[in-house]
Amino acid sequence: MKLKNITYEGAGIENVYSNESWLIALKNWREANDVENISRLEIHFKTDEQFILLKGSVVIIYAEELDEQTIIQAVKLEPGAVFNVPQNTWFNNILSKDAKLAYIESSDTKAAPDNSIYRELTAKQIVEIKEKVRALL
Repeated sequence: MKLKNITYEGAGIENVYSNESWLIALKNWREANDVENISRLEIHFKTDEQFILLKGSVVIIYAEELDEQTIIQAVKLEPGAVFNVPQNTWFNNILSKDAKLAYIESSDTKAAPDNSIYRELTAKQIVEIKEKVRALL
């Protein structure tokens, strides 16, 4: 048996391990996850997703419902703690430029079209999110 040490230093996401049940991905800063570029939330209808902050700063933005009146919540991740986003929760993550995030999810999360969708945020929601995130980062 040979042990493997897997790292990823590029921009964005790299799935570094997967099997039939679950996968582990590493995520680094990319323009889409910068506070200045946040524009949408994602939801998984059938699966949870877990996040672990490895370095830098990450804020998870989230909401149970998503319509024009929804107030988006924000929480700053603590290094080494596991943060679970339950199924049926709208979310996205905002990373500092030096951030590294690990996440674990079902291996078919993105492959199932009835599980994952995105929805654009309103201009008002984007302004509110930016204010909240800047206060946390």
